Amino acid sequence: MYLQKIILIFLGLFTLLGCSSLKINVDYDPDFLFTQQKSFCIVHHNKEGDDTLFNERFIKALGDELNNKDYIQEEKSKADLIFVFHVNVESKTDIDRDYMMVGYDGHMLSNTHTYKYTKGTLIIDALNPKNNKIVRRSIATDILKSYARPTERITYIQKLVKEVMKDFPSRGNSQ
Repeated sequence: MYLQKIILIFLGLFTLLGCSSLKINVDYDPDFLFTQQKSFCIVHHNKEGDDTLFNERFIKALGDELNNKDYIQEEKSKADLIFVFHVNVESKTDIDRDYMMVGYDGHMLSNTHTYKYTKGTLIIDALNPKNNKIVRRSIATDILKSYARPTERITYIQKLVKEVMKDFPSRGNSQ
């Protein structure tokens, strides 16, 4: 009975921790002094076929997160940092095959499972407007889920931005 409780607790924790498919990779210029920058702008030009609902929600969430880190949103000509982003969505298929030995003579049976999912990639670049070079790049990939309501999508985008930007320096902190 005690062992069963431990296994259930372990499985519960594993489920909670293992559910996230979000992967984040960040690279930045260690010589660039982010905390000396005061302002930002977000530049994005919608292309044909873009999900403008996502783009607008993302721009708002990124702006809110940078405001929370004490950066001020400005027009492009006055901004100390320019943020641009790119989104890619792909339909993917994974095929897994399990092998099982059956019978006394060692016959092998195989069982094939096909998994279809949608993978999203988000790239956020922070540019130095003085030379237009990237000073920070964040790449987030996730297996996209379906959400029934717009509020669920907005909440997902806010959590995504918060996670991607969690290590972005706040103006109040030194590097």
